[in-house]
Formats: sequence, C-alpha cells, structure tokens
Amino acid sequence: MTEPTLILTGITKRFPNLTSRHGISSVLRDLCRAVGLASPEALPTKGRSVIRGVDLTLSPGEIAILLGAPGCGKTTLLKIAAGLMRPTAGVVHVEGRSSSLIYPGCGLHTALTGRENILLRALMEGLPSSEARARSASIAQFAEITDLFDRPVREYSEAILARLAFGIMAFLEARVLIWDDVLDRCDPTFRQKCLALIPSLLGMGKSILMATHDVGKAEEISPRAVWIEEGRVRMDGASGDVLDGYLRPRIEPAPTDPPGVFAGVSRLATVELLDEHGKPATCYFPGAPITVALELELKTRVELPYFLLSIAGEFGPITAASMFHDGFRPASIEGRYRIECTFETLVLAPRQCFTVRFALYARDGTTILHPKRVIASFVTGGSAAACGFFHDKAGGRILGAPPVLVNYRWRMPGGIDKAWTMSNYIR
Repeated sequence: MTEPTLILTGITKRFPNLTSRHGISSVLRDLCRAVGLASPEALPTKGRSVIRGVDLTLSPGEIAILLGAPGCGKTTLLKIAAGLMRPTAGVVHVEGRSSSLIYPGCGLHTALTGRENILLRALMEGLPSSEARARSASIAQFAEITDLFDRPVREYSEAILARLAFGIMAFLEARVLIWDDVLDRCDPTFRQKCLALIPSLLGMGKSILMATHDVGKAEEISPRAVWIEEGRVRMDGASGDVLDGYLRPRIEPAPTDPPGVFAGVSRLATVELLDEHGKPATCYFPGAPITVALELELKTRVELPYFLLSIAGEFGPITAASMFHDGFRPASIEGRYRIECTFETLVLAPRQCFTVRFALYARDGTTILHPKRVIASFVTGGSAAACGFFHDKAGGRILGAPPVLVNYRWRMPGGIDKAWTMSNYIR
C-alpha cells in the first residue's frame, strides 16, 4: 500500500487574545475608539479559532481542491500545511519535500535574479549543478520570463513573481505542491497553462492541495473537493457532491451584535433578507428583488447619517445602494431604528455565492458610526438551463462566469441574429 505524502491530523489554529497582554488593552481600546470599532472588551476572551480540528490525507498522484467562503480558513490551512505557519494543535506530516505558492514572491530572495533564485533552491534540494541549470532553463521557458530572468526579483511585477513561483513549485523536486490559486487574479492566461499541467504533475506522483474561488472549474481540475466552513471540514468527497452541498441555495444572516455591545455608537440588533412579499426569504432566483432589512440600536441621536449597503460576489462588489450617491439621508436617527433597502430586478447568476455588507457614517461623511461588515450571505437558486443556457458545458462554466446576467445579442454572417434575454425570468 502506498504511503500518504501529506497527512494533517487534528490541525487547529487559534490567534491569541491581545487584550490579555500587559499594556496592549489600553492601546487597542484607544485605537478601536478612534476608528469606530468595537471596544476590546467585546472581543473573544480565549482567542479566535480559525482552523478547528482538521484531518486531511493526500496520497501520491492525488489532488484535492479546498472550497469555502472568504475567511473560512482555507489560506490559513494551506500555510500550516506548507510549514509557513505553526498550528496551535495538531500534526503535519509531509513525505519528502513540499513546495508552495501561497502568495507571489513567497520564499524568493528579492536581491537575487530569477535564475539565481532557482539555482539556489535547486542546490538546496540536492540537485547537482548541471541538473540545476537545466531545470532553471526549463522553468524560465515555461514561465515565459526569459527576458527578465537575469534581473533582480524585486523588479518583477506580481504576475511575473507568480509565474516564477509556480515554475519553482512545479519543476523542482517537491512531492507535495500546496497552491493558493492567486493566478486567477494576477495572471489568468498563464493560469490556464498551469491548470493544463496538473495531469502531468499528478502522473509524476506529486500530490496537490489547492484552494480556489473558481468553483466553475473545480470539478474539471480535481475529482476530490474539500469544503471548509468556519475552520472545519464540512464535507470531503467527490467534487460534484461537494459542489452540490456548497452551492445549495440558502440565505444566512450573520450574527448580530450581543446586547450592550456597540460598534462605535450603534449596535446591529436584527438583520433580515426578505422576498418580494416582505417575508423572510428562503432562496433568491435570477431577477428576483432582494430586500435587506436591518435594525440598529443607537447610543445617541445622529443627524443626517449616510447608510451604505452593497452586494458582492466571490471576486468583489457588484452593486451598492449608497446615500453618498443619492443623498436620501434621514434627518436623524435614534433609539431603535429600522431601515430597508430593495435591489430591484437584480439578475444574479444561479448557484453563485454572495455577501451583503453594511456601513454607517456620520454627517461629515468620514466619521465611521458602524464599520463596514458582512451582515448576510446567500447562494442563488436555479440552474443554467433555467436561465436559457443549454450548452452541455453551461452548468459548470456559469459557476466561474461573472455573477450578473445581462441581455445580449450575437450577429453573424448569413443574416444570423441571435438574442439571449432574461426578460422571461424578471417579474
């Protein structure tokens, strides 16, 4: 039986409670007050757990994709597996060497050239100098950085750093590759080239642990997926089954502030996401109106405040309702104050993850009365076919596509005129 190349056993990571350290509490209290955050007394007293008892095993030639919402702990787990961060508890066992790409430039000496960095790493891994030079040339060719290869790494852009780092990770002697999918943002074209290399790397007996936001390609990249939620393994299995669970339509308001705990001068008392009838929503489909209702408790009367609500997809904001734009400010707010905002006919793609953020500012437009925070999240319902996309790859591809659907038209030679519209789905 083949021995596993990576074993994570009972991995837990807790960040300490800084307020318990001598002299730190008063400094934090002053800083929190200055920027309108909750006081240190409202912070956890036993530290904040990011990873909680994670077990994971990889065999030679196996790949596993980590899925999860931003902040769920994926990157922290990768850093621990790569040896870049120590766990609070648990054991990491790597058979042979590991190499990682968590962020561009990690582990590179900025005063050395790209060539010198590769040669140094190869020699440290025990390769003879002739083989180190050969690998160096192969990496430069694959990473398409020949013109910059003999320039100091500090002169490289983030995209070039990522190319170099991936080449070092993939083409040297490491048996375990640990990859946070940073290339999807800084160099998406090169990323496709890297993804195409994965079968060859697995065929060489390497193991890959990879985190990605591109759920549309997760099933193509790997037969196995691991869903991380709030620092725990929620599900580990076949990628299709894990995706079905991860993308199950749902609406989840974030925890509100405990009684007596204020962020600045206000406390978030209730949050609701409502349907078109004003009832608590259970699912949003493309074209359905989205109403966000929240209730604040205020310590003092606030004149002419600015409210801000935004909806973001996996890769950033997509729409916002801002009183900085429209000027629809209430004359004053005090006591328990309820406000609702409806996003009309927002045609969000099906099976996509979204978050709702809220912030409150004073009449001067700069003083923070309630810091921007996620107050709810939801996954849209529906399917590619229900939206009128019928290609055999549409179901997967729509997951990695832009999250907002708009009408469009194709015109081609021969008088071909094809329109796609969401009008049938907008009520």
